[in-house]
Amino acid sequence: MCSDTSFASQLRYLGPYLTPYRKVIALSLFLSVLSTTLGMIQPYFSKILIDRVLMGGQGRLLFILLDVMIGLLIIGFAVRVGNSYLYTRYSARLLFAMRENMFQHLHHIPLKFFTRRKIGDLYSRIGSDMADLQAFLTDLVPHFLFNFLTCLITAAILLALNWRMALMSFAILPAGLFVIRRIRPRILHLSKSVAETNADVAQLLFESLGNTHLVRAFGARKAENRRLSEKHDGLLAFLLGYQVMGAVSGAVPTLFVIFNTLVVFGYGGLLVLDGKMTVGGLVAFSIYQGRVFSPLQGLLDGFLSMQKSRVAFARIREILDIPAEPAHDEAVFPTADEALSGGIRFSSVSFAYEPGEPVLEAATFTIPEGRITALVGPSGAGKTTICHLCMRILTPDAGQVLLGGRDLQQIAARQLRSTVCMVSQDIFLFHTSILENIRFGNPDADAAAVARAASAACIDDFIRSLPAGYDTPVGDRGAVLSGGQKQRICIARAILMDPKILILDEATAFLDAAVEDRLKETVRRLMKGRTIIIVSHRERSLVDADHIIALQKTAAAPGDSSPAARIAGSTAARIVYDGPRDGYRP
Repeated sequence: MCSDTSFASQLRYLGPYLTPYRKVIALSLFLSVLSTTLGMIQPYFSKILIDRVLMGGQGRLLFILLDVMIGLLIIGFAVRVGNSYLYTRYSARLLFAMRENMFQHLHHIPLKFFTRRKIGDLYSRIGSDMADLQAFLTDLVPHFLFNFLTCLITAAILLALNWRMALMSFAILPAGLFVIRRIRPRILHLSKSVAETNADVAQLLFESLGNTHLVRAFGARKAENRRLSEKHDGLLAFLLGYQVMGAVSGAVPTLFVIFNTLVVFGYGGLLVLDGKMTVGGLVAFSIYQGRVFSPLQGLLDGFLSMQKSRVAFARIREILDIPAEPAHDEAVFPTADEALSGGIRFSSVSFAYEPGEPVLEAATFTIPEGRITALVGPSGAGKTTICHLCMRILTPDAGQVLLGGRDLQQIAARQLRSTVCMVSQDIFLFHTSILENIRFGNPDADAAAVARAASAACIDDFIRSLPAGYDTPVGDRGAVLSGGQKQRICIARAILMDPKILILDEATAFLDAAVEDRLKETVRRLMKGRTIIIVSHRERSLVDADHIIALQKTAAAPGDSSPAARIAGSTAARIVYDGPRDGYRP
């Protein structure tokens, strides 16, 4: 988490977001001061009304005072409404810009980050933490500013009315500030604990509801309810602690009111009896003093909310501060008119998701151009990692991945994505229509092109049999479709992009033999002369391959300290075969 959570640090960080609205912020600040000042004038009229009208006999001032008071109330109301509209409109825009920036940033940070994070925690930061920050900017800040200005202006007026009595009223405030300062670290700790526990709850809900079929299949509904209940028990403990700290801080305004009641009616009453203060002055002083209570309570409540917002902002900054991967959109080559071609070569490539736990170490092999290459090996050997490296979804820790002799890091992202396409074993469909899912990677494709891709993926007939055809919603992650249907829609999505290199990572695992054979024939026809990479555990998938690359994790022989043995004995896989299919012996 970001170590500097001070308010000044937060303002500096928000600087680029605040700059476009600096004139609006200045205007809103001016309107806040104006509306607060107008609201504070009214009690002073009670002094004039009592001393000069009721007790002084100047009746002609009565209606003048009433007209002025009503006018000021109307003007103050209009200013407050206008300022509220202005502030909410532009603070919301600022928040939306930050959320959009965070969303975009998450799509640009290294994929390794997601292997170490709970997805529920990320949802919590985008949803709950951004909501806390939104409440801070759109609700807390204006109320805090209003309460601060009210206390400041009221204190000045009280000093003007009777500075001795005002200082007596303020005497208890240092003790209150001391109490708040002492409980501040505890409030920060509790705020952080609440945010982290909420993230754990979000993760549990995401996992359990996302795999409800598994929960039901194993009869684990009670166990899941118990897990949620245990999380809630922990959250409740933190929430209660937070409320206790709030009650402690809330006692400060209550003591302020009790103490100042004694000041006003004790000391102030004596001043009136001695003729050193008018009745109107005492009434006005009492009204202003009473008006301090609510803003003071608001400041203390705002202080508590601000600690929560600081934690939320720090959690958001933790994501935004992660360096993004290079965009590669300004890559030197190839030129706009030059097509990418050639095989894919791994040259001494090393990669690890976690330090000290390499998946690949000094791996060197070639995926030939225009042929079908099968990537085989046991689970966890790094086959999918190799596919992601070919797509530049992952970046090597060492070595190079080259396409046609060019380092992938030097190829423009847009051109690479139009050249290499992957159908993953992790099937994912968006909660929209079949049409939009197929043309996800090519949104400008017309309906005819989508239908041709679906036909090539052996799914067109099924789609047309549906009541809404291609406009049929697929449900959350394709819930209304079978595994094979979802897989074929994903293959249609890839075919529509017309790539020069197609990676099929267990892409036919859910298909029966007849459909798989039809699909393979179609893919071979459409991708003739292009590069196909097949990742599969099934022997029948190797029949179509021209070239095979086999990976294996093996232990080093006793006493063997060679580099090859060191690699073999690590967590990394090694290439045990790289050649034509005819020479491969499983």
